[in-house]
Amino acid sequence: MSSEQYAARTAWAGNLPNLFFWVGEKHSGKTTALARLVETARAEGFNVTGVLAPSLYRDGRLMGFDVVDLRNETRAPLARRKMDAGATWPFAFLDDGLRFGNVALSREATESADLVIVDEFGPVELSGQGWRSSVDALLVSSNAAILLVIRRELIDSVHHLYADFHGRVLDAAEPKSYREIIHILNSRCHRVGWADSLPMPSLTHHEPHGQTSCPSYERMLLIGSAGRNVGKTELACEILRKFSKSHNIVGIKVTTVADEKGCGVCSSIYGAYSIVEETNAHSRKDTARLLRAGASRVFWLRVLQERLLDGLTALLDVVGPGAVSICESNSLRYVMEPGLFLMISRPESNAWKSSARKVKDLADRIVLSQNGKFSLDLDQVRLVDGRWALLEKATAIVMAGGASQRMGTDKSMLPINGRPLIETVCGQLHGSFEQILISANDSDKFAFLGFEIVRDRIPGQGPLMGIASALAASASELNFVVACDVPHIRLTLARRMLSRAADGGADIVVPMTRDGQYEPLFAVYRKSVLGAVNEALSSGHRKISEVFSLCNVEYIELETSIPNVNTMAEYQELQEHLGG
Repeated sequence: MSSEQYAARTAWAGNLPNLFFWVGEKHSGKTTALARLVETARAEGFNVTGVLAPSLYRDGRLMGFDVVDLRNETRAPLARRKMDAGATWPFAFLDDGLRFGNVALSREATESADLVIVDEFGPVELSGQGWRSSVDALLVSSNAAILLVIRRELIDSVHHLYADFHGRVLDAAEPKSYREIIHILNSRCHRVGWADSLPMPSLTHHEPHGQTSCPSYERMLLIGSAGRNVGKTELACEILRKFSKSHNIVGIKVTTVADEKGCGVCSSIYGAYSIVEETNAHSRKDTARLLRAGASRVFWLRVLQERLLDGLTALLDVVGPGAVSICESNSLRYVMEPGLFLMISRPESNAWKSSARKVKDLADRIVLSQNGKFSLDLDQVRLVDGRWALLEKATAIVMAGGASQRMGTDKSMLPINGRPLIETVCGQLHGSFEQILISANDSDKFAFLGFEIVRDRIPGQGPLMGIASALAASASELNFVVACDVPHIRLTLARRMLSRAADGGADIVVPMTRDGQYEPLFAVYRKSVLGAVNEALSSGHRKISEVFSLCNVEYIELETSIPNVNTMAEYQELQEHLGG
């Protein structure tokens, strides 16, 4: 990059573009994966421009590449195989194709883009040719997110070339890479809509907008607060003192700056975010208190409001993706779903600051702070296999007695990452419930799980009989019922339903999609509904929904249904999603 370009870039320091490196092996399908990303981003309403370079094959042999202008899907020949079979680089680039692509990457062509894709950035660009000049110009003049497609063996060279732009590496083979791009685009374009006030109580509660697609960080415990000086850092310190003797836990403090304005040191960030590691455990700063309480490392993240996910992702790159952490922030909950989210308030306080009001309904527990004491029993906070959990005074009932007719084989035993699906389900529940029951009629098959197996009182009567039998065996008044074919259990939603049942007195709390589809096998049932369930069974009813008319039911509206695995096609799709 020339000195003139670098000077221009520094003028944009407060508004740096996102730079991503889409990394994969040579000929591994990076361009095909990009086409899927383009389709997904456009379906979300984003303007995607730039170039793709699809391969051309003849009789199974790679013959060259075309270049596609993503604005209008027009294409031109970019490179063709040379006749000289002994050439070091077997392809010859065509001048017309290079001009065509550089026009597609020009400032005029990308002026209104949300995302600019450059496929690919390789040895030619590293030598200063190809798309190099266009990319350099975009980096200093565009507000769009810029994604460079790179072979894995070149990532160090490209990363070094653009070190000043703090580019983020994304694995093209990882499904989470697609989600991360979409979430960052949402954040940059202010697409996440948050209400300015809490919803009024009603029979049907809507899940907060945007929460179905937030990235999940199960290894993070997030602590928010209703206002200042209510004990947020002290609670973090108490949890650190409890767990740091047996676990390495990173402490994180987040300061959000709105519209690049802040007070004092908070506003002095360079670019979108700043990450500083605390090394002095003897000062009076909150970060020093976290170190003294036992945190292995402590970081202070200052970040622009609209770049929260950017800042978080950069921080996780520093601490490592497998790090267990405790983080203080309200605003971070806007853009991610932690393993556990606690919010602190004083009993007498009704005035919650704006950032707290917007996420209050997402808290797993509202913890009251008074005279240095907290209403939370720390024995309820668990750290299980590196993920945070909150032990609920409830039972989890896993329904595994179905015939799996649509699947054609026992879906509960289908392998997911080397483990049976039902073991994956139970593993997610472990640590969050006082009791776990397996509703099934084959005790031997599920004995390896180590949980109590509850057989149907009368076999062959369907899932309603399974629920009745399990409720009778449950030691808890509140029971979370979940099917064994739900590969990812949204524990935040489950805890929210348990809270609704505990606080509101509902007999059943069940999710419902906007088109009226119930999710009775991802719902909360009081043990006291057993009488109504038995009454329905005695009357010959078999559908779970037929019990609803006999009970006080509360619905939580979801944007989409709970993903499950009913058919072999859905299982294969899940395997592809997981990279298996």
